[in-house]
Amino acid sequence: MQQLTSQENEWNGQNSSNELLILSSSTGHRFMQFFAETLADCFEIDIVTVGELMVMEDERISVLAGSMDGKPIGEFDYQACVTPCIEVIQTAQPKVLLKDVRNTYTKDNLFSDQNILSYIGFPLTNQEGDPIGLVQASWRREIDQEEADHVLETIGLFVARLSAELVTLHAMRILSALVEGSDLTGNLDALRLLTEQMQTALKVRVAFVSECIAGDDSCFRLLAYCQDGKLLPQAEGKIIPYKGTPCIHLENDDVFFVRTELQEAFPEQRQNKKHGLVSYLGLNIRDETGQVIGHLALQHDRELLDRTLKTDLFKLFSARMKLELRKYHAEQQHLTDSTLPADTRAEPSPLPETTAKEITQKLALMQDHVTHLANCLENGAEPLISADLQALRRDLAATQELLL
Repeated sequence: MQQLTSQENEWNGQNSSNELLILSSSTGHRFMQFFAETLADCFEIDIVTVGELMVMEDERISVLAGSMDGKPIGEFDYQACVTPCIEVIQTAQPKVLLKDVRNTYTKDNLFSDQNILSYIGFPLTNQEGDPIGLVQASWRREIDQEEADHVLETIGLFVARLSAELVTLHAMRILSALVEGSDLTGNLDALRLLTEQMQTALKVRVAFVSECIAGDDSCFRLLAYCQDGKLLPQAEGKIIPYKGTPCIHLENDDVFFVRTELQEAFPEQRQNKKHGLVSYLGLNIRDETGQVIGHLALQHDRELLDRTLKTDLFKLFSARMKLELRKYHAEQQHLTDSTLPADTRAEPSPLPETTAKEITQKLALMQDHVTHLANCLENGAEPLISADLQALRRDLAATQELLL
């Protein structure tokens, strides 16, 4: 009890005022790292980490900041399913283990190697309440409930800020990819990047984009396919019949949902059962004339909710995917026309010079916003996160409008 009182005084006393000042003025990785080090120091915690959830076949935690034995931990990731962290993520509730952690979670190498006996996990969530990461603290000694309660209370004071910083860092990576994708030179490079980032950003198991096949409305061609954090080159170019798949419903509807019973509704798709996929969201992509030229789709091992369609990230990705698929479609048409005799080629319809100039300017402006945000976070300055993200969204929407 005397030791615990000393720890409380350390957190709340004069020595902590400077630490709290640094915390309040820090952002991004710097904030997370200083929080981890301060928490570890004040409560004599052997290991503290702040991690982000990565949705893969075996859900993983990517450690962004941490402290072990008073020293910073480099970034790494680990399997959540062999640790108590999986329960924190699945329930979005704190998890406390006062003793015997090493013997309970025998498959976790870190717990075994470091002789970990006690553990606390605290979820980090987004605005919708979905878990996006966690703070974990672990000791090489047993702790009592009173000590655990004080640690939980302290983490609780900062959990909203930690969650907000994690959301911001996540959004920064995504927005940067959305902007930088315009500089990629290969026909499929931008589509690959967007598909990979969409799977990661929306935290689903599968994301893919496809194109319609001229002269054959019974099949579609996969252009980019990302599953469990990995692009699958072997899937690119594969011809898939609409029949027997949920994509067939996009013939009549621009949006199609299967919320929880994908395997039962489409038993022919054996890969869904193999990978435990139970839900589907498909969205048609149209060209400037309103003709469907392809679709994007998401699949997951949990329920996909209608609100996915309404999230800013999904709107950003679908708008950018539409832009890039139109560009790819135009490039393919140009290649086809170039192989035809001159008198049978379709006349090209390039963007008006003024429109192309506006698009270039807006993409450059978006890159400036991303660079400004990154510099602010790196230098510990206080960026206007909300205003900058809104500006980026407006610029991307405006760019899309120029292509309509």
